Amino acid sequence: MLPPIRLCASKSDQQKAKNPKSVPKAKMPSPIILCASKADRQKALNHKAVPKVKASFKRWLDLPSDLATNILHRIGVIDILENAQKVCTTWRNICKEPAIWRVIHMDTAFGSHTTAQLREMCKNAVDRSQGQLVDISILGFCNNELLKYIADRASHLRRLEIACCYGDMNGTWAEALKKFPALEELSLQKTGITKEAIETIGRHCPLLKILKLNQAPPRYLDEASQNDLSIAIGTNLHELSHLELIGNSMTNIGIEVILDGCRHLESLDLRKCHYINLKSDLGKKCSRQIKYLKLPEDSLDGCPYIYENDEDFYDDMYPDMLCHCHCGLDGHDSDDDERWTEVYMEIFSP
Repeated sequence: MLPPIRLCASKSDQQKAKNPKSVPKAKMPSPIILCASKADRQKALNHKAVPKVKASFKRWLDLPSDLATNILHRIGVIDILENAQKVCTTWRNICKEPAIWRVIHMDTAFGSHTTAQLREMCKNAVDRSQGQLVDISILGFCNNELLKYIADRASHLRRLEIACCYGDMNGTWAEALKKFPALEELSLQKTGITKEAIETIGRHCPLLKILKLNQAPPRYLDEASQNDLSIAIGTNLHELSHLELIGNSMTNIGIEVILDGCRHLESLDLRKCHYINLKSDLGKKCSRQIKYLKLPEDSLDGCPYIYENDEDFYDDMYPDMLCHCHCGLDGHDSDDDERWTEVYMEIFSP
């Protein structure tokens, strides 16, 4: 075997290995210094930091659209139109969705808007529903024009509530109700309707199950027509399951027609119906046929529009509408109906 070959470094290399400091280090290039002009330096000093979006506000913007829609439903029509839709682009787009406007509730009790302004807002809301409106409540500002406007644009309406409408809308009801074939509930509180309109409901609203015709008890009785509405109901609305006739002037004749004609009726509200007598066999018939019966003397608790003192309201607040008023009108004289309407409209018109 040949002996191993040894590689020997020179003396100078050995010296460098023992003393590494002797190896020169590579020089780094000196940094380049950029000098800004005086104007640029001044701009940098005056520059304001961009404000950050608050985390709480950002979380509102990041809400899922269905959750935001649910929230907007709860704040009401007026707040949506005047405030919510102005928050941001996202909310504005949501407020344009027809689904937001499927249910509309508007009341004169909130805000300081005039009746004319409320009617325009209501029309705006109806337009935004794009025919998808199914439920609307108008409290205190409906008139003939608005009712016609809704009827022409809400053929899928299932629930209609109108309260405290003191104008004469009798000529509008018949035409409007023809355009609500899907109507299931009609609620009129201190708002008049005629027997002709009830007959129209019977012909054009076959799905109607709930009818509320609640009035303050009449000060003056028209005996010739006191059973008109009840007879029209019993004759035409055979599918009713819930009927409220608070303050109606009907007699036992009207109740008999209702019981005979509305065989599916489960709930009947007769509070403040002072001209019926249920102490006879008619009372027993009501108890047998009606599951939930409210009697004329029962309390008005829970009724949002008719109050215990409504019978004295006009005596205290509108003395000019009494029988022996200064205008010379007699509440019992049917020949003065037209003049009574003029006085009534003068007091209550917006």
